Amino acid sequence: MRVKVILNPWADRGRALRLEEPIATWGRRYGEIDVLVTESAGQATALAATAAAEGYEVVAAAGGDGTVNEVVNGLLATPAGSGPEPAFGLIPIGSGNDYAHGMDLVAPAQTAVERIFSGERRLVDVAEVVDGLGRRRFACNGIGIGIDASIAIENFKIRRLYGFPAYMLATLRTILFKYQTPQLTVKFDEEIVRQGALLLAVGIGPRVGGGFRITPDARFDDGLLDSCLVEPVGRATMLAMLLRVMRGTHVSASFVALRRNQVIEVDSDRPLPIHLDGEIFATTADNVCQVRLTCLPDRLAVMS
Repeated sequence: MRVKVILNPWADRGRALRLEEPIATWGRRYGEIDVLVTESAGQATALAATAAAEGYEVVAAAGGDGTVNEVVNGLLATPAGSGPEPAFGLIPIGSGNDYAHGMDLVAPAQTAVERIFSGERRLVDVAEVVDGLGRRRFACNGIGIGIDASIAIENFKIRRLYGFPAYMLATLRTILFKYQTPQLTVKFDEEIVRQGALLLAVGIGPRVGGGFRITPDARFDDGLLDSCLVEPVGRATMLAMLLRVMRGTHVSASFVALRRNQVIEVDSDRPLPIHLDGEIFATTADNVCQVRLTCLPDRLAVMS
């Protein structure tokens, strides 16, 4: 088996680079392995697409959720059915590892390398995201529209904290100083909902942000997108709800509505901040007011 590992050297607070040689050494016990280290944000997508074209049987991300998103987008750049596609492998060494937790893939790096070679291929869903400007990307874990995307944007500004503590600080800053509530028209398959919205979170998996279970019952292989649409509420209510969101018990609140759908179309009265797997897809400066989310069942094979 030929495996390409794409390593984010900034993962694990910059300590991931130390794993370049150990990963290669562990992998050689099972087969052929090549490790590439990224040099800039976004490069992992191009490296993954090249590895797929070169015929690697598995292309793995060594990093956190951002690296997962980039590598998966590289693997899915070729239309389905156009030729053999490599499986996706994961060495979870990020600070949040939401995808790894949701997929039950959290493991020490050495164990993760072994799993890449000896595990089974599991088919899971992804979401295709197309905005009103024609941009197209994929998400494999979670999509945030509204305040949770604003939190993700704020999180990227924090330098001295990592993982869940940084996300919590970004959450508090956004709630206290920087949130807006757009008027949305949302089409959930054939159901149309018009309302002001604090956020619309869409989950392929159950958790984001290093531990927030916004769509706690989401499954990676049910062919549907779980969504959590939250009405506008005051700051005090938002702060009080944080612990419930971590536990996934917010779903019983009267201002929270959960749904499962295959296609979700969003039209807003103002530009929307949007994140995909914690990575920024749009800020308000990008002037994105429309977005279409489509579940693609069994689109990605993951070594598990």
